[in-house]
Amino acid sequence: MDELLQKIRTKRNRVHTFVSKQEPRNKWLLNIAIICGVAGTAFAGIPAIGGTAAIDGIKAVTQPQLPIWQFLCIGAALSTMAATVATSLRSNHDTGNKLAKAQACEAKLEMLELLLLNNQIDTKQAIEKYGEYSADVAFINY
Repeated sequence: MDELLQKIRTKRNRVHTFVSKQEPRNKWLLNIAIICGVAGTAFAGIPAIGGTAAIDGIKAVTQPQLPIWQFLCIGAALSTMAATVATSLRSNHDTGNKLAKAQACEAKLEMLELLLLNNQIDTKQAIEKYGEYSADVAFINY
């Protein structure tokens, strides 16, 4: 039983390390996608909603007068590109799903450890549960 408890603790530590690294990354990518998406929409929306009057108004407050159309187009392009890259990184790496699986596994392993420590589960059943929970996070290799 001591060997199984050590394996559970080791796996929990690995899963916790994964969650600790991936959770901030996932939030960062999500926030970048949202903020840049909104910024791209705003850059494109200024001339779409305000028309030439909005462009002329912006030109009037800039000295010297700047090529506002070009800045708006560049801003929209760069913002939407950053939003697309952030969204693609999250989805291609399946970050949200992996993070959810890892968090659930961490909780299950903690419960399994408590059950073993309090003799509430037999060793054979605990080994089966450990294998099941470990399979859910097979993507964690370190």
